Amino acid sequence: MNTTANADAMTAILRQISLDWNRTISYGRSYIAIFFAYVPGFTCLMAATGSTLASVAGAAIGGAASGFLMLNITLFSYEQMNNHHWMNGIVPISRNHQILGRFAFLIVCDLVAGLEVAVSIACAGIIMHEPVKVTDAIGFAAMTVLTLVLLNAIVQPFLYRFSPYRAMAAIILSIGVIGGTVIGLCKALPKLAKTVEQLAEAISRHQAIALAAFLIIDVLALAFSRKISLHIYGSKDI
Repeated sequence: MNTTANADAMTAILRQISLDWNRTISYGRSYIAIFFAYVPGFTCLMAATGSTLASVAGAAIGGAASGFLMLNITLFSYEQMNNHHWMNGIVPISRNHQILGRFAFLIVCDLVAGLEVAVSIACAGIIMHEPVKVTDAIGFAAMTVLTLVLLNAIVQPFLYRFSPYRAMAAIILSIGVIGGTVIGLCKALPKLAKTVEQLAEAISRHQAIALAAFLIIDVLALAFSRKISLHIYGSKDI
């Protein structure tokens, strides 16, 4: 009985992944090409113009994170355009499996983003005649994936609750408030700023432990995000 239920759940999740993939490629090849071209192109341009490897790595992670986060918002935007969300009502997928399928699709995309960052940084290192260690490339890729998973987990309830444009406004406002608060506290409390610097140094020294802790945070964030998203989405009429 459990085996049949698990098989049915997996089939439903795969249907949602397929639906999201079809939504993504419906924008055309040029839209897909942007995700695979702009990060390597931009990082290689930075490397060729004399940027440091650290700044190139930061730009690659930031570029991939912002680009692939927009993919999540684009999927919700597609559902809102011309009432395409009605498909959610006729495709035989429960709302729980829709949410799980969307997370699964995004995690696959996050893994692609991590691979893209690793390749981009490696190419930039070759251009700068500063070869990147395999372990460093893997670390940058892992940080990209974990950051994207956390960001998607945070924004998902917003996207189920509001329209994509209102959700973006709420997300940007929240980031501004949190960022402003942190900056203000660091300036008002020198000891806090010093503690943050020490924490950053500790993370760089113990990268494996930091990534493991980050992974645990991601798992908890995904579980909490799924619960909130299901509560919000479950109360809506399709």
